[in-house]
Amino acid sequence: MLWCTILWLSVPVTAMTINIGRRPILENAAAGAALVMEPGVASASSTKLDSENIVTLSDGCQFPVVSFGLQVYDDDKARRYTLTALEAGYRNFFASVLAGNQRGFAKAIQESGIDRDELFICGSVLSNRAQGFDAARKVTRRGCNENIQDLGLIPDQIMLDYPGPDPDSIRGQWTAFEEMKENNQVKSLAVSNFSPSQLDVILKNNDFSIHPAVNQLPFGVGFKPGTNKRLLEENKQRNVLIQAWSPLRTVGPTSKALCADIGKKYGKSPQQVALRWILQRGATYTTQSTKQARIVENINVFDFSLSKEDMKLLDLVQG
Repeated sequence: MLWCTILWLSVPVTAMTINIGRRPILENAAAGAALVMEPGVASASSTKLDSENIVTLSDGCQFPVVSFGLQVYDDDKARRYTLTALEAGYRNFFASVLAGNQRGFAKAIQESGIDRDELFICGSVLSNRAQGFDAARKVTRRGCNENIQDLGLIPDQIMLDYPGPDPDSIRGQWTAFEEMKENNQVKSLAVSNFSPSQLDVILKNNDFSIHPAVNQLPFGVGFKPGTNKRLLEENKQRNVLIQAWSPLRTVGPTSKALCADIGKKYGKSPQQVALRWILQRGATYTTQSTKQARIVENINVFDFSLSKEDMKLLDLVQG
């Protein structure tokens, strides 16, 4: 299946400067982890990509609703975990600059033997500390080029990890992104952690003809109920799809207990219930794990549907 027209590149690998932000969360998630090939763990490689697990973005690109996101670990681990995710059935990957291992990820993609046009790959740029239009444009443009170099390919999508400190800086960031797309270096543009007013800096500017297709945000079961609803409404009004990052991070003791109770009816884990809720609410997610069983579990959410009653309960739970 063709996500967008993509080309492989033969380019040198360069080092990338990593900044702080979401990185501590990713580091904590990956700390001390080792991939164990557990006996008896079923593969989800038979997961079919169809109308239920693919959405069409506002820019026309087809976007698998479940993504595998890399955490902070070395390139060798990134290679191994990516190969495990590919075997489990993942075809959407978030290779954030914050993880610092895009080269290891790219090596796995090349080794996998999977056709490039079957994959949707998103890179990211960190330029939120550059202040002012010119500085933000320059740093963002450099980050775009570094993604292509370190990934060794043209990504399907590029994402701003954080908005600039002021509207002028955001305009500089987005100008660099539009230039990247106009130069056929990417097919889809996305943002992360953008508020409605920050989105509107782009959307309400007549100088911009290309709009963000995805906004990656904290979102999930156990988050403040009113916040989940508001985020969905605000982004839907702007024709922007939510992708939840660290989607299980919001699940606290109370919500986990509810998810476990609901899961018994469907033969699913609490985590699968929480992830299924995200999809049925019209959002998507990128999930991270270094355990094979959990990698498989996190994509096996397409063989059941939560009832209206269960959805309402999950809407309201907090903590």
